[in-house]
Amino acid sequence: MPVSVADGENRRVIWRPKRGIGIRWWLGLAFVVVAAVTATAVVSVLNARSQRAFRSSAREFALGNSVIAAEALQRDRTTGALRQDLASIAARRRLALFAFDSNGRLITRATSFGLPLSKVPLHQRALRTALSRNRYIVGNRNGSTLVVGLPVHGGAAAALVSYTLRPELAQQLGLVQNQFLEAALLAVGVGGIAGFVIASLIAVRLGRIARAAKAIGEGDFTVQARDRFPDEVGSLGASIDRMSVQLQTLVEALRDDRHRLERLLDRLDEGVLLIDRSLRVEFTNGRATELLSLPRQVAGQSLADLPQGETIAQLARDLFSQQLASQIRLTVDDDQVLLVTGIPPSASDENAIIVVSDESQRERSERAQREFATNAAHELRTPLSSIVGAVEMLQTGAKDEPGARDRFLGIIENESARLTRLTRALLVLARAEAGEEAPQFSAVLLRPTLDQVADGLTDRPGVTVSVDCPPLLTVYGDAHLLEQALASIAANAIQHTRNGSVSLRARDNGRGLAVIEVIDTGPGIAKHDQRRIFDRFYRGDANDPSSGFGLGLSIARGAVRHLGGQIELESNEGDGTTVRITLPLSGLREVV
Repeated sequence: MPVSVADGENRRVIWRPKRGIGIRWWLGLAFVVVAAVTATAVVSVLNARSQRAFRSSAREFALGNSVIAAEALQRDRTTGALRQDLASIAARRRLALFAFDSNGRLITRATSFGLPLSKVPLHQRALRTALSRNRYIVGNRNGSTLVVGLPVHGGAAAALVSYTLRPELAQQLGLVQNQFLEAALLAVGVGGIAGFVIASLIAVRLGRIARAAKAIGEGDFTVQARDRFPDEVGSLGASIDRMSVQLQTLVEALRDDRHRLERLLDRLDEGVLLIDRSLRVEFTNGRATELLSLPRQVAGQSLADLPQGETIAQLARDLFSQQLASQIRLTVDDDQVLLVTGIPPSASDENAIIVVSDESQRERSERAQREFATNAAHELRTPLSSIVGAVEMLQTGAKDEPGARDRFLGIIENESARLTRLTRALLVLARAEAGEEAPQFSAVLLRPTLDQVADGLTDRPGVTVSVDCPPLLTVYGDAHLLEQALASIAANAIQHTRNGSVSLRARDNGRGLAVIEVIDTGPGIAKHDQRRIFDRFYRGDANDPSSGFGLGLSIARGAVRHLGGQIELESNEGDGTTVRITLPLSGLREVV
């Protein structure tokens, strides 16, 4: 009966034959039957032939004795002489002899050789046949008794009836038949033993071939039949060995092709699932396991039992029923969107293919673009509204009043400067992210850059600015992008520090990298704000007019990313903030 076996990725069907009578038993029994039939036939033929030979010999013996007696009686002319000769011949030949005249009267004694005439079977028929000048011979099957009737030509007698009784012939025939039976039984026994031995030898050879075939079926090609005897069984064993070598080569080639295909599928950015008609998973690549949060051993499981499986299962049902490609979108959480594409089977016995693509980055990009446009429009509308309002007030007569005119002109000046800073920040961020301005990498001394950034910061009462950097510490990067990033971070730090200090520090970490830190003693950043602090236009307190546009840290992150460095933030609420930038060192080193 077939038994299905799962080996992790693969499912195999192993055919196990039903248990039956072994070849050594039924082939040995066949030898016994053949030997028995053959022995029976031989015994029957020999027995029939021996009986015929015994009967023929007894017939010839009895007939010869009777003929001799009849010829002897031809010389006897008197009844006395005839009786005397007949008694002598009967005693010498060991048979009963009875003589009759032409009228059928017994002219000898009624008893001969101890046997009365009345006990002789068929003597009347034998007498009549002899008186009619013919011979009469009849006896039993084994030839132990024989009645002969002969005419006598000349002498006192006209007919002779003899009765031969030879019980030893029956005994001899019985002995011969017993010998035949013993020989037959011996032949059956020898045939059975020889058959069992031959069948056992064949069974051993076939068993070796069967074990080799079973091992091949289970994927083990190291077991060989190894039958070198030059007959059909040996030829079968050699064929099994050759087939094993060929199958091993084919299986290894298929395994290599499968591994190459799996490696290729694992390197795809899309997840791939192979689904059969019972909606069970036949194969998944690593990307599908990652995107759908599937367990490691997913082969053979029902699609509906997996995470997000019911929705995908409905897609798979439509693929098998409608034979049309289709797509669905899955929202795993607020930050991940998956596009699931179904490819129907091209034939009735093939599986369906489901491709899973991560659309999260695209969704985030589109959402960021929408938010960017919305926020930019909002940020631009605020200073523009102030400028338009001031112009309208001037046009309605405020220009004629010196105090009102100066106040509205100041508003126009401040909002214009704000609008200029906003557009400059947007251009820097857009060009950096679009790659329109490729960084000009060179050796950049950090100390002059940090000093320039510190000098450009707006003075704030109660806040001190300090720079701590070795004079010859040099990084490999673009001076303008690095200055823009540090200026944005430092401006953000001093803007949110009411009292205390803002420190710009740089050092060599000993691993080929320069660590630049901007440390402030401000109020810090709340935990829920740190996740989005580098997003465009994000401001922790949107109602605080001093919080800026929310572009400083976003510009810094874009600039550092294009410089090939890393930026990270550490902050505890109420305990200040540290923004850390890591950049590769240049070939120059500080001389101590």
